[in-house]
Amino acid sequence: MKTVMKLALGAAFAALTALPALAETRLKLAHVANTDDPVHAAALTFARVAGDLSDGELNVRVFPNSQLGKAKEALDGVQLGTVDITMDALGALSAYHPAAGLDSMPYLFKDADHYMEVWSGPVGTEIKELFASEANFRVMGHLFRGSRELTSNKRVDSIDDLAGLKIRVTPITERLETWKAFGASPTPMAWSEVFTALQQGVIEAQENPVAVALTQKLYEVQKYMVLTSHMANGFTFIMNDKKFQAMPKEHQIAIRGAALAAAAEFRAKVKAEREIMLEELKRLGMEVIEIDQAPFEAKAKDVVALFPDLQPWYEKMQAQ
Repeated sequence: MKTVMKLALGAAFAALTALPALAETRLKLAHVANTDDPVHAAALTFARVAGDLSDGELNVRVFPNSQLGKAKEALDGVQLGTVDITMDALGALSAYHPAAGLDSMPYLFKDADHYMEVWSGPVGTEIKELFASEANFRVMGHLFRGSRELTSNKRVDSIDDLAGLKIRVTPITERLETWKAFGASPTPMAWSEVFTALQQGVIEAQENPVAVALTQKLYEVQKYMVLTSHMANGFTFIMNDKKFQAMPKEHQIAIRGAALAAAAEFRAKVKAEREIMLEELKRLGMEVIEIDQAPFEAKAKDVVALFPDLQPWYEKMQAQ
């Protein structure tokens, strides 16, 4: 009898140990940046920390370089649930919720600290909850990338020099209206098409943080970096909210923790490297132009007036 029992217990133990120790949850994280970009490094940090904080239960696979579609396609995928997480600017959500247009308002934020204070504070939290409840986007972590600057093949020494400038702008209404107000001729275009369009002369200019000019090798097709600092720029981790809410609390905590860790690492890296990157762009042949921003700031008021539904939020954010 004892022998039979030992055999039975041994068989039961073997069966238990044969079962997987953890129930793995696989997540797809998509973004449009290349693998040299700090955005990709942040995505990899997110994946690693999410795995660590969940004891290996969360397996996040990163798809860079628009592998799962261009920016709008990735966001559509997140909203529908075919993509779990993407990384993009909050302003990109304006196609799904009008309040996201705030992120694209010119000269809204004073500096990096103000940007973080607003989006992490009560006003920003209230707006992000609207994205979750009304558009199915859970926003986590703020990867402040610095201000957006103008690069151009036409020398720009003042706002008057922007007249008729053919500039690529992200297909976001608030950004298009901003450059119209500045006097330029904005053209909406997917990021994947920009380098070739600049190379072929289809457009003359684009606007993005300093890091983009370096990592995307825009110095090969652009002569000037003009420090307009017209808009704050930051990425966030954007997840399908229904999927997020359906997860165990432990996994939700791990995902939030991973977003915060990746964002903090990203912000520190970008802040430390901005001046280094500007010097490197000069070495690579770009001329960096300091410009009077006051005329641009004056035009920003005209842009805000075009969006009366956003104006109260805008004023709350500026006052914070």
